[in-house]
Amino acid sequence: MINNYKLILGLEIHLQLSTSTKMFCSCKNEPFGSEPNTHVCPVCLGLPGAMPVPNRDAIEKAQMMAETLGTTLQKQIIFERKNYFYPDLPKAFQLTTPHYPVGKGGKYTLLFPPKYANKQISKYPNGYTIGWREIHIEEDTAKSQHRNGKTYIDFNKSGVPLLEMVTEPDFQSIDDAVEFGKEIQSIARYLGVSEADMEKGQLRLEANISLKKIKKTELPDYRVELKNINSFMFMKNALDSEVKRQVEALDRGERLVQETRGYDAVTKKTFTQRGKEEAHDYRYFPEPDIPAISIKYKVLSITYKTPSDYVEKLKKYNIRLSYIPVLIANKQLADFTLKVIKLGEKHPITADMIAGTIVNKKVDPNTTSPEKLLKNLVLSKSSVVSDQSQLREWVEQAIKENPKAVADYKAGKQAVIGVLIGAVMKLSKGKADAVATRQILIKLLQ
Repeated sequence: MINNYKLILGLEIHLQLSTSTKMFCSCKNEPFGSEPNTHVCPVCLGLPGAMPVPNRDAIEKAQMMAETLGTTLQKQIIFERKNYFYPDLPKAFQLTTPHYPVGKGGKYTLLFPPKYANKQISKYPNGYTIGWREIHIEEDTAKSQHRNGKTYIDFNKSGVPLLEMVTEPDFQSIDDAVEFGKEIQSIARYLGVSEADMEKGQLRLEANISLKKIKKTELPDYRVELKNINSFMFMKNALDSEVKRQVEALDRGERLVQETRGYDAVTKKTFTQRGKEEAHDYRYFPEPDIPAISIKYKVLSITYKTPSDYVEKLKKYNIRLSYIPVLIANKQLADFTLKVIKLGEKHPITADMIAGTIVNKKVDPNTTSPEKLLKNLVLSKSSVVSDQSQLREWVEQAIKENPKAVADYKAGKQAVIGVLIGAVMKLSKGKADAVATRQILIKLLQ
């Protein structure tokens, strides 16, 4: 059983940066949707004699993301060759910054840890934090496509600026890791450093996972890396499957090995891909054609907004916590919500009512305006019946017509009050004040 083990889980998050050109050449950074091998040159094709030139915009975006996430920006970045052989790597090495990265250390505090949703996280007085190991910048590889028994290579993705963000193994649960990935995606979009679209491969996740006995203090002598995670649901299912596999193996007394595994969504099981490499296997050494890059200034000299800024603003309006993660999912929706709330201050419309409408009716800021939404809410509010005697009449009738729901509520199933509210709404043709109806129902049912 998992209760006998402690989860050791860390993430590696790969984020393609939104720049006009690639990391070391002037080729267009447009790997998705273009004709294969149309944005290529001697540099990103790895031809002999080609000279790489670092992309300043990519480095600045990397620094912006790294500092926002709480890491310490480094004063020097050194590109090194990571040597390995694979068809999607034309030079047989990848330029990366493992020893002199963009950022090191630091912590990120989860905005919405699932395990403690809607609570003040009393177990963690300073918030639920995840430590960073490093955040480094590198170049992406080409894209391999397998069909009809053959492998085709598209080099449009080769050389695209890529940020690799490596956490410490601090996650307490799989759900926390999934939420962490979603928050990183949201921050990247708020800052404008990446579209972070997982379907386009702009955000890719890898998980390092192992288990140790509860009473043991030393870490396990193995680590399984799950690769090719292309969605948050895929990530949750893959990690659930791998934890189950490891628990069963350890319970049988098996010795687990260091390896890289994939996940089959059909069989719902992970499978071995290859043995996991160690750092020395890559034979790192500094790239001779790129000198060390000294950082003598701070990138974040301008005002910018992040999801946490909006969380604090929305909390001040006493909006229920369950709405907030939806409202800050993207900056456009967050700005739209705050504008409607500001306009609503002159009307008898609460911020919570506005937030609930936007969330429950899935309001799209691209198809309506704040003014139009508020006008509809005001019209709707004006037709609401709040007369206590009329509401009581409908409530009494609903109670009489729904004896099973009444019995279930009195037996402790408080959720069924929604059935009775729905009955009142039906009797009133949707005009009954829901809040007042609930209050009357609770009073009469007691």
